Amino acid sequence: MFKKIEREANLSELVSRQIQALILEHQLKPNDRLPAERDLAERFGVSRTVVREAVRGLVAKGLLEVTPGRGGTIVRLPTAETMSEMMTLFLRGDERTLDYENLIEVRRVLEVAIAGFAAERRTAEDLQEMEHILEETLKVGNDRDRYVKWDLAFHQALARATHNRLFPLLLESVNELMIEVRQLAFRTLGAPARSYRYHLAIFDQVKAGDADGAREAMRDHLVEAEQTLRKALAMQDQGEERATSSGPIRRKRAKAAPH
Repeated sequence: MFKKIEREANLSELVSRQIQALILEHQLKPNDRLPAERDLAERFGVSRTVVREAVRGLVAKGLLEVTPGRGGTIVRLPTAETMSEMMTLFLRGDERTLDYENLIEVRRVLEVAIAGFAAERRTAEDLQEMEHILEETLKVGNDRDRYVKWDLAFHQALARATHNRLFPLLLESVNELMIEVRQLAFRTLGAPARSYRYHLAIFDQVKAGDADGAREAMRDHLVEAEQTLRKALAMQDQGEERATSSGPIRRKRAKAAPH
């Protein structure tokens, strides 16, 4: 299965590519255990250091998991949580400024499309799930964590209602950022009630099977969400220089992230 590596620059990358290919071709499956480091080095014809570096890179990609004392190195597949963490780190950039403009643009494209497809493809079970989420949204009161949970749940239920498995995955890839956005939104007066009203409007269009109406309702919701985010950021950073209401949305940090 494992082939000797030709001697050239960046051997660890070549080893990494070969193991990755074996995983993607399903010759190595989730929960399979890789041979020991010494054995892999012999099979590839490289040093153990090269193997160690290759494994480290694949762990970062979410394709391998090192479990010392519990079976060595195990084959994994990237999860939505892994993608979300990587996307969050990417968008944070230099760790001082988190620009929400990219996230807003992605939502305008992704979630509007999701709403339309959900209206066309939703099942009775999908509608039942969304109705349950809306009922729970009415109960959140002043509980921020419950508000975040059920707000996210509605958008994820919409994505599942498209019956395209890529939509939930794409939406969940920015899940950590969306949690932060909703935590900020909760600081504004009446956030849960506004969320419920807009979600209900979207649900009504989805239930009616009106794709155009669902897309329009989602656009309205995202406009309101952007306005809420601006207000929340202004509340958080009073006294600091803020972008105008027509300017870009950026969360500015002087030295460290707020707690």
